[in-house]
Amino acid sequence: MPPKMFIVAGPPGSGKSTAFPVAAFGVDYFNADDHAAALNNGSYCDIPREIRSRVNVLFETFVLDHIHARSSFALETTLRSAVTFEQAALARRAGFVVEMRYLCLPNFEMHLERVMMRADRGGHSAPEPVMRGIYESSIANLSRAIREMDLIYVYENGDWGETPVILLQAEHGEIVYRAERIPQWLARSLSRL
Repeated sequence: MPPKMFIVAGPPGSGKSTAFPVAAFGVDYFNADDHAAALNNGSYCDIPREIRSRVNVLFETFVLDHIHARSSFALETTLRSAVTFEQAALARRAGFVVEMRYLCLPNFEMHLERVMMRADRGGHSAPEPVMRGIYESSIANLSRAIREMDLIYVYENGDWGETPVILLQAEHGEIVYRAERIPQWLARSLSRL
């Protein structure tokens, strides 16, 4: 059985850690927010840039070490940059199967509201312009993920306490399931395919 790289992706506030916690995949995992908080005396608030930079190095090392060892692993990401695609390509060349679960809420305002609620409970947050940029980049990168991941499941996670609704499934770049009704954010991504 080939090793697996599990990726849980989506904009901030989409419910990644709640719906698909990386610890639940039964493999080694890395959650950058948890590592940053640990280095910030247990606090998710006001994490300094130097701690984020240190965590990024630890994250990269974790991924590369697991690929080199051909050992399955899981990670969480906002999918705002190309680094996840570069890591997935390395993993595939090493014989991994790369599987992604992507979550999004119906609109940006819901993401913003959930992140503000999380911040009120002592969780991590970001200013609205930063969040909007991450949101737009993540949505824009979804079409690439659909093309490049071995398996991808795309969900909308709009209702509190409910199971996310699957909207799309693709295997090796081919869409094998698509919901009858898709939200605008997914329609935008699919228009880039």
